[in-house]
Amino acid sequence: MRGARELISNYNLSFFVFLFCFLFISTSPLMAATINIPEKIRVAVADNAVELNLSIKGPYEIRTLETEELLEKGRTFFNIKIRPFSYGIDFGKKKFKIYAIHIIPQRQPAIYLGKRLYRGSLQIIKTEEGLLRAINIINLEDYLKGVLFHEVSHRWPMDAVKAQAIASRTFALYQAQQNNQQYYYLKADVSSQVYGGVYAERYRTNKAVEETKGEVLVWNGKLLPAFFHATCGGHTEYVNRLWKVNAKPLKGVGCVYCKNSPHFSWEREVALTTIEKRLNEAGYNISGISSIKIKGRDPSGRVIQLIIKGKGERVRISAKDFRHILGSRITRSTNFIVTIIGDSAHFEGKGWGHGVGLCQWGAFSMAKKGKDAQQILNFYYPGAEIVSIGGR
Repeated sequence: MRGARELISNYNLSFFVFLFCFLFISTSPLMAATINIPEKIRVAVADNAVELNLSIKGPYEIRTLETEELLEKGRTFFNIKIRPFSYGIDFGKKKFKIYAIHIIPQRQPAIYLGKRLYRGSLQIIKTEEGLLRAINIINLEDYLKGVLFHEVSHRWPMDAVKAQAIASRTFALYQAQQNNQQYYYLKADVSSQVYGGVYAERYRTNKAVEETKGEVLVWNGKLLPAFFHATCGGHTEYVNRLWKVNAKPLKGVGCVYCKNSPHFSWEREVALTTIEKRLNEAGYNISGISSIKIKGRDPSGRVIQLIIKGKGERVRISAKDFRHILGSRITRSTNFIVTIIGDSAHFEGKGWGHGVGLCQWGAFSMAKKGKDAQQILNFYYPGAEIVSIGGR
C-alpha cells in the first residue's frame, strides 16, 4: 500500500485536493445561496418626531449624509435638543442648513437617544413632512443583541433562544434586501422586530447570538422570509394568505407544542360602538352594527373574511384587515369565533400573532423537551437549510 501511495506525485495530489475543494464549495448551500449581505443594518429608532434629545459620550464627528463632508468635531455633549426648522436641522445652538446629518462616535457604545443607549452611529433626517427621523447604523450581530430580549425571555432554554437568534438574523437580512433602496431597513417596534439597544442586552441572549454568529435560514438558494410570532394556537399559517410570498417552508404545520402558552386561548369583549368607530376611521362606512358573521376559514382554522351588517350597510372585510383595524390587543389572532351579546361583541380565540413561521412558545416547549435549535427550526420551517454567512 505504501508503494502504491508513493506513485501519486505531489502534482497529482495537489490536483485532487483542488478538485475536492472545488466540488465541495460549488455544491455547498452557502455558495448556492444568492445572499447579498449589507455591511450594516439600518434601523429607524425614532420617526415623525418633533424633537429629539441626544447625548454623545466621548469624541465624535458630524458629517453630511450624502458627501460625508465633515461639519463638526467634538469631545462630548449632553442633552442637546434637536428640532427641524425651515432650512434644515436645529442642533442645540447650531443650525445645519441641510436635510440630514450623520453622527459618528469614536467610542462604543456612545449614543444616548432619549432614555436608550445605542452602539454604532446615528443619522438624523428631516423628512418631507418637516419632522425628524433617527436611524441607527449598526453591525448585524450587535443589532440582534438588542432584539432578542424583547422577542423571547433570556431565561428560556438556550436552544429556544438560539432558534430565535437565527430566525431574527434571517428576518433582518431579508428585510435589508427588500428595503435596500430605502433610508432604513427595519423599524424598532413590532412592525419589524422590537429593538431596544444596549439596555436590552442580557448575558444569555448575547450568548445565543454569539453561538449562532452568521447562521441564517435559506430556501431555494435565497434568504427565507423567516417570520415568527408568539403562539400559533395549534397550527401555523400559510404565508401566502397574508403576504405575496411563496415559500414552501412557510406553508404551515400542525403544532402541539404551544398548548401551555399563556396566549393559547383568549377572550375579549368589545363595545360595538368601538368597532364602528375604528371601521369608520379606516374608511368603512357602517353604523348600528347588528351582526358579525364569519365567512370561511382556511386550513389552519383562521378566519378568511367577515361580513358585518349595520343599518342598511354591509361591510365585507378580510380577517387580516379587521384584526389590524381593531388592534392585536383586542383580536390577538384571526383564529376566533365572535358573538354579539347586547351592545358588545364577544371574541373567543386561539393564539397570538399572524401565525406564520416560528411559534415562539412552541419553540420554548420543544427546547424544554430536549430539542435543539436546528430541530426546532426544521419543524417550523420544513425544507429550509441553516447556512453560515460568516457573521458581520
